[in-house]
Amino acid sequence: MNTIWAAARRTRRLGRAAVPVAVTALLAACTASPSAAPTTDAAPPEPCVEIKAGPVDGAMGLRSLTLEMVNCGARPYTVQGSPTVRVLDGDRKRIDVTVTEGPSSVAATGDAAPRAVTLRPGEKAEAGLLWRNTVTDPTVAAVRATYLQVAPADGEPWQTVKPDSAIDLGTTGKVGVSPWKPPSRR
Repeated sequence: MNTIWAAARRTRRLGRAAVPVAVTALLAACTASPSAAPTTDAAPPEPCVEIKAGPVDGAMGLRSLTLEMVNCGARPYTVQGSPTVRVLDGDRKRIDVTVTEGPSSVAATGDAAPRAVTLRPGEKAEAGLLWRNTVTDPTVAAVRATYLQVAPADGEPWQTVKPDSAIDLGTTGKVGVSPWKPPSRR
């Protein structure tokens, strides 16, 4: 009410020309809705993970590299199982390669059981990619890939990574991928 009286006094001092301005201001003040309360139904931020390919390690025809996933988001991120992997050529076109869960399909190794790994912001997980550079059929062109497309799990967004050297599969056409695990302590 004090606001109305103050506006009326100003109107008398300013004369009749100020009346429409004062009335408009008063009406706006009386009809203004209170500021909207922040909504609590806002969707949580999308997870943010970044995948990198480590160096290729090769000896006697057996090759491996480590895939590293970093939680770059602001909340914990949980992943279970193995990354989903596609092998791409230099033009980023998909190469027909069999990707199996577990490296035992490529080498005589024991497969680790998949388990849930929860990463706090900034934490990392690792998975291994294993293949052989073996030519078993000289009439078939050997596969030499340049890129990988990797998703943290089925249904997750793909990321394209480039290892430091080629993925030379020979004619085997097969790679094995291990489940995500916390990084090894070196």
